[in-house]
Amino acid sequence: MSLGKRQLHELLFYMILTRKLEESLARLHRDERLSSPLGLRSGLEAVSVGAAFVPTPKDVLASSLPTTGALLLRGVKPAEIVLEFLGKGAEPSAGRSGIRHFGDLGRGIVATTGHAATHVSVMAGMAFSAQVQRQDRVALALVSDEAVATGDFHEGVNFAAVRKAPLVVVVVRFPSAGRTGPLAGSEVSQLYERARGYGLTSLPVDGSDLLQVVQVVETAMDRAKTGEGPTLIEAPLRSSTRYFGNDDAVPAPFGEAARLDPTRSENETDVDANPIWRFERFLLQQDWLSEAERTALSARADEAVSDALRAADAAPSPSALALEDRLFHRAS
Repeated sequence: MSLGKRQLHELLFYMILTRKLEESLARLHRDERLSSPLGLRSGLEAVSVGAAFVPTPKDVLASSLPTTGALLLRGVKPAEIVLEFLGKGAEPSAGRSGIRHFGDLGRGIVATTGHAATHVSVMAGMAFSAQVQRQDRVALALVSDEAVATGDFHEGVNFAAVRKAPLVVVVVRFPSAGRTGPLAGSEVSQLYERARGYGLTSLPVDGSDLLQVVQVVETAMDRAKTGEGPTLIEAPLRSSTRYFGNDDAVPAPFGEAARLDPTRSENETDVDANPIWRFERFLLQQDWLSEAERTALSARADEAVSDALRAADAAPSPSALALEDRLFHRAS
């Protein structure tokens, strides 16, 4: 995929917007204004934005990860995401979910649950459906590395492999204690062995490098659309910090636990581990981005987040009269 300067700037904008929007959610969580727990990890911007940039509007995407960027790329407005966490009546799930597991097939988003890999089987079924109906559509699933050990993951990728269904699964590998680098340890070779056992093509990618993610996901999508079957992409992150766990009832001190954008470091390792800084550095080195343009993109993201917060704050809460709307009732 050949990307022009405007597309590169848009990718950077969505990465910055993702980070700033999640920072605002962290502040709301600190102020105990959210209707649900908040699970955030920094460092996912390259995967969420890069993976969602490649699919066409006909393709479908599902993610059990906190991939805010993927939702934004699929057409979800920042205000909708804030509304979702505030549990307002105007949000996508009408105040029932309070988290990013909502779906909207009109925008190619398949609803997921909090479980790590249940949607892998669902996406395998959607890929098979597209194959049978001869539809030019690929199903893309984003999961964490813990999903690989579940039955749903096995069933989904095994079925897709047998049927050569147009499925792409991106497994994000988070750094773990005791490892000296993102590719260290026996876990990685085990994942490759599993891919070969299923008869899957397995492609590695640096999960902190946006352009690598775009390139590898594009390769996998092209394989799927030409009938070459599913692809498993392994995307280890160089750094990832969980700022709020899914089960946290009381927010941690904001200054220590939710500082999603620390002071820019001149350390090359720190820059490589931060997908936004890394992409900015690349664009600056190639003279595809100026300091003024970077400032403008950041200001544009700030404005989008501010508008989203104002709109969400002014939105009404769900009405008690609508409590049973969108529910299935058993016939008496």
